[in-house]
Amino acid sequence: MKKKNESKMAAVLVSMGLCVVALGAGMTYYTWSNVKEPMTAEESPASPVTVAKSPTLDTAKAQREQMSNDDGEAPDPTPAQEAKTTETKTTSEQKTTEKSTAKVQQTVTYAYPVTGETVMPYSVDKAVYDPTLDQYRTNDTLCIAAEAGTEVKAAADGTVAEIKEDDESGRTLVIEHADGTRTTYGPLAAEGMVKKGDTVKQGQTVGKLDQPTKYQVALGSHLVFAMEVNGERVDPAKKLEK
Repeated sequence: MKKKNESKMAAVLVSMGLCVVALGAGMTYYTWSNVKEPMTAEESPASPVTVAKSPTLDTAKAQREQMSNDDGEAPDPTPAQEAKTTETKTTSEQKTTEKSTAKVQQTVTYAYPVTGETVMPYSVDKAVYDPTLDQYRTNDTLCIAAEAGTEVKAAADGTVAEIKEDDESGRTLVIEHADGTRTTYGPLAAEGMVKKGDTVKQGQTVGKLDQPTKYQVALGSHLVFAMEVNGERVDPAKKLEK
């Protein structure tokens, strides 16, 4: 009886051992079946890594030259260079302006073209009596008494800019001077008069005084002398030196 019980107990233990072994084998199989093998390089989802290559020395030099000489132009100047360029340009412009101004403002002295008494003064603010017209009027010239045939001198160095003639003033001569002033002389005789474009010196004879026109006859023989600055008549007496 005892041996029979021992046999049954041994059978039970063997059965339990087989179950444990079967259970362990199943778990081992499940575990290994869920372990994934390592991915190959082709299967990996990671993005490929690009390694930047350093340019060669020749390439770097070529790129720098391209940046410095693009389209044949020099690189943009720095703010300091720009400021220096602007300063130089301003200085140059100022010097040019100063030279131009100095040229326009040259000092020119003027002398009387003839010697004689003033028979009608320059007067644009107040009317003066005109014996020929027998009325009072303004006058923008200086009338100096002198005999017909008297040599008329250039008041200053200059160039003959114009020669004109009309019934009221007769034949007149216009000289332009270095300071921009223009002087007018008339009436002059045709004979012995300088020509347009001639360069004259102060005191040089530019012509001879002619007889007065009918619009000036009551004043007697005289030179009608005028001065013009920037297109406007000025008083010759204030600029003439005796």
